[in-house]
Amino acid sequence: MLSSPPSPIRIPLTVSTVANAFVKLRRSTSKAESIDSTSGEPQTHPLLQGEGATSKRKVPLVQCDLFFCRDAVDVPKLLRGSRASLLEKAENIGANVLVDESWECSIRVPRDRRYGSFKVQVRYNASASRSSLPDPQKPVALDRVQNVSGLMTIVDREELSL
Repeated sequence: MLSSPPSPIRIPLTVSTVANAFVKLRRSTSKAESIDSTSGEPQTHPLLQGEGATSKRKVPLVQCDLFFCRDAVDVPKLLRGSRASLLEKAENIGANVLVDESWECSIRVPRDRRYGSFKVQVRYNASASRSSLPDPQKPVALDRVQNVSGLMTIVDREELSL
């Protein structure tokens, strides 16, 4: 004896169910705008270049930070913060300068800039070393940053583990 197929579940068609369907569809199809920039190949500040400026021993370090910013994004300030954290790690292992530096920055732009926050991921790579010269205290390749103009407010900062 053949049984009839099960009847489909019927959902009443109301304004709220249609609106929820559109919201879910929009979330799944929208692509957040992203602004990416990078320093390029690893580089050392000119002050620390040259024979004997730094020790031969170098320890590679990485700092990954996630910033939540409102109204704008000032990438050089965020890079300075990440680099300062990396230099602090270097000092904890007996180094006093950073060499062979590079960075990557990705800015996720909110759908509505008036109410949303920018999500900025910074990855700063460098090698810790020793030198008789002072550390320049400045990120490399600042001419390659891409900012979002305005007055930036950092709402939160999280250090990401690798």
